[in-house]
Amino acid sequence: MTKDNSAFKKKAAAFKSSCRVYRKEKERVAELEKQFPQFKSMKFEEGKFKIDLGEDNGRGMLELYQFLRDDIAFVEDTFRKIEETCGANAKVLLWSLFVENHIQTNVAEDFGLTRRQLQYSVDKWLHEVFDNA
Repeated sequence: MTKDNSAFKKKAAAFKSSCRVYRKEKERVAELEKQFPQFKSMKFEEGKFKIDLGEDNGRGMLELYQFLRDDIAFVEDTFRKIEETCGANAKVLLWSLFVENHIQTNVAEDFGLTRRQLQYSVDKWLHEVFDNA
């Protein structure tokens, strides 16, 4: 159980981190597409690019673009799974918390929940999505 919980924690932490930068990444992708219009028509295999910050290997704007697109796809795919598995309200609630960075107390109040109920629901929904991945 510890191993599974550790894997869940890593996935959930990666998702939350990606959500925090999602909007900025979307803006940066739009800027790159404006600067390099050919990027839009290029075919990429999702999840194939692994950024390596340990060494300078001459990566440039194309690799940045691909990395950003992979991260954006991760967030969007996860929210799609949340909606399919847990429902539209779960998706909206989690979007408010993780992408829009609204305070838990305010989100709980907006959804007619206590903060404790909100935390329980968030944990339950993330487990449903990441434990079945």
